[in-house]
Amino acid sequence: MPHASIPWHAQVSATAPSPRIALIHGLAAGKHMERHLLTFLRAAGYADTSLYSNHLKPSRIADDLAQAANAGRPIVLIGYSQGGSQVLKVAKLLSKRDIETDLVMSLAAGGLGRFYFGQWGFNMRRIPAGIKRYFNYYAPKDILGTDLLPSANLARAVSPDTYLENITYPLEAGVDHFKIVTCYPATQVLPEVKTLFLDRLLVELALLG
Repeated sequence: MPHASIPWHAQVSATAPSPRIALIHGLAAGKHMERHLLTFLRAAGYADTSLYSNHLKPSRIADDLAQAANAGRPIVLIGYSQGGSQVLKVAKLLSKRDIETDLVMSLAAGGLGRFYFGQWGFNMRRIPAGIKRYFNYYAPKDILGTDLLPSANLARAVSPDTYLENITYPLEAGVDHFKIVTCYPATQVLPEVKTLFLDRLLVELALLG
């Protein structure tokens, strides 16, 4: 696993011919997401991947993405824990600017995280219009990011134009709040996380060009 710290904000032209990817981490999870998903995506060739804090205003992130979107580039949002809720807020703001988000993935966005004041009054299971493809990942073993009532974890799209998948890991897979985004070392990546999330993520990005 790479140990060297890498810049959170990509140094890539806003008009580069590739997806513009924004990652949003959860509470105290910045280094974890940097070491895993940010490193994973940069190593996979997606140089224009940036990592943001869940404490940053969604409007600031939307501002960062707007220039690339207006240049015709695909927009991708991936959020972990508290960030899994924040990506929906960013997508909603982009929609108000007539910008569609091509791909959104939320991981472990629920459970005890619902009690964080930043999510009070926000329905993280109601997926706003303006998102083309949405994937909601959760794991029964993860009480921090998964609701106890199974049906409470199911996201529903406002628009019929949104393709949506709710993806749950089996309890026996052992996927917890940290393993759900673990990418390194390969020996510690759970098989279900590799096949259902990491491999699927790369397939979805490849479809965007």
